[in-house]
Amino acid sequence: MNVKEVELPSKAILKIHHTPFEVSLALNEAVIEELKGLQFDSQTDMLKIYKDIFCTGFSSKKIKECLWKCFERCTYNSGNGDLKIDKNTFDPMDARQDYAAVCMEVAQYNIAPFVKAHSAKFFQALESLKSSPESKPQTTPS
Repeated sequence: MNVKEVELPSKAILKIHHTPFEVSLALNEAVIEELKGLQFDSQTDMLKIYKDIFCTGFSSKKIKECLWKCFERCTYNSGNGDLKIDKNTFDPMDARQDYAAVCMEVAQYNIAPFVKAHSAKFFQALESLKSSPESKPQTTPS
């Protein structure tokens, strides 16, 4: 089984273990649902996009609920051995600085396989749209 080990800001060690497909899929779907309203084009400031993604991700109850299901397969070691992440893990003040990093790492680990497939299909569709005759600007005779 794949285990990803990450050193966190407090120097604690996060171990992310394999998550069942349906748990990872639920997180992926929650993230897509929450982010689908974001609008951007070539003129959009990327800093605004990052801010919107960050704020949406950390304020969504759906995403948080799915992340906690993923956390059930993770351990956190702040010097007391590998302990399962639970509602008390981030209670100590030193551990709170790790919360955002844990969320990001666990989300990335669980969503990456889906996103890889999404982005490949998205860019294939984009390329075929660019090359289709309907997408070329029509010139009207003068």
